[in-house]
Amino acid sequence: MEALIGFSQYRFAGSGWTHPSFRRIVRPLCQDSERTKAINLGCSSDVSDEGIGMDEQGFRKFIKEGKRVPKGLNERTIKSHIRMVEEFETFLKRNNPGRRFSDASTRDIKAFIKHLAKEDRNKFENLIGLLRYARYSGNEDAALTLLVILDSGEILPTLGRSFKKKYGKRMHDKALGAYEPPPIGTPAKLMPRATNEFMVRVELGIGEDATRDFLMSNCPHVSPTEHYAEERKMLRASKNIDEYLRKRRKKSVEELHGHMKNKTPFFTQEINQEVLDFVRSEPEIEGGVRKGNMIYFTKIPYMTTDYLREEDPKMKRYHYCHCPLARESILTGETVSRNLCYCSAGYVKRPFEVAFGKNLRAEIKKSVLWGDSECRFAIEIPKEYLLRKG
Repeated sequence: MEALIGFSQYRFAGSGWTHPSFRRIVRPLCQDSERTKAINLGCSSDVSDEGIGMDEQGFRKFIKEGKRVPKGLNERTIKSHIRMVEEFETFLKRNNPGRRFSDASTRDIKAFIKHLAKEDRNKFENLIGLLRYARYSGNEDAALTLLVILDSGEILPTLGRSFKKKYGKRMHDKALGAYEPPPIGTPAKLMPRATNEFMVRVELGIGEDATRDFLMSNCPHVSPTEHYAEERKMLRASKNIDEYLRKRRKKSVEELHGHMKNKTPFFTQEINQEVLDFVRSEPEIEGGVRKGNMIYFTKIPYMTTDYLREEDPKMKRYHYCHCPLARESILTGETVSRNLCYCSAGYVKRPFEVAFGKNLRAEIKKSVLWGDSECRFAIEIPKEYLLRKG
C-alpha cells in the first residue's frame, strides 16, 4: 500500500483530516512560485485559473516525472485516473458551479466519496487517482484528506490479507470470515468499534500472544527493507550502539529542521521552533537511548504543537495518538484491545531490525491508549552488538 500511495517518498501519513490542526498546516505549503519546488511540494504553479476541466496533458507529464507518484504507471492505470478525475470535476460542476479541482475542499472530497459509496465504488483504486491529481493540481487540502482516508481505510483490509497469508484460508475464514472491514471514508468515530471487533476475532482465533506477534510482524505502515538501508550503514560506520543512536537522532532532528525551514509537513504535522525545541530536549524521541541491553524509543506526538499547548490530560493523549483506528476512543471511551498497540511496536522496531540484520524483541512501556501520557517502547539489542566498544 505504501508504494501505491507514496508514503516512503513523502512524509505524509496518519488520519489528520479529523484533527483540528489538519487544515491549519496545508495552505502555507503552496507559496513558492518556482516550478521545480511547486512540483516537489505538489503545488503546481502553471495550472490555469481559467475555466474548469482537468489538465490531462499536464497530469501525464507530472506522472512521467515520477516525483510524487510511483514511476512506471501503465496506460490502463493512467486512463482510470483520468476518468475518475473527470467524474469528480463533473460532480463539482453540478454541486459547486465555478469550483475547480485545485480548490476543492475537504467537504467536497467527502461528499464525492459518499456519492461513490452509493454505488459501492469508494475503492482504493478509484481514490488513488484523485490523490495523485490533487498533488499535481497543488491542492494540498484535498491531497492530505485523500491520503489519510486511504490510509485509515486500508489498514484493516491489509491486516486481514496478511493474516490469511500467515495462517491460511481455513484459520482466516474461521476468525475473520464473517468480518466486514469498514469501507473507505468511514467516519473516524466509528473506527474504534470496527477495529475492536477485528481484534477480538483475531485474539479468539490465535490467542493474545500470537496476536501481538502477528501485529508486530505485519504493521501495514512498515516500508520495504531498502527504505531503511541507511540505518544499516550508520550502524556499520559506528564504533558502538551509543554512537549509532546519536547519529540517527542527529539525522532525525536535521530532518525536522528541514521541514520547518521548507514549510513542509512531517507526516501531517507542522514543524515549528516549539516542536523542534521539544524534540531536542527529549533524547528518546525520534532517536533512541540505550539503557543496558535495551534501546528506549519514544514517539513524537501526532500533533506536537497542540499536545504541548493542551492542559487537559485526555486531550493531550488525543493529540499524541497516531493511530487512525483507535484515536477517537480516547475521547469516546470506546473499548479497543490493548494489543492493537503492538502494531506500533512493530513499526518502531523495524528500522533497528534492518540495522542489526535480525528480528528483535520489543516491549511497550507506555501507550496513550493505555492511559499513559506518551508512547514509549523498548527494543532488545542483540548480544553480539553489546560487546562492541569504542
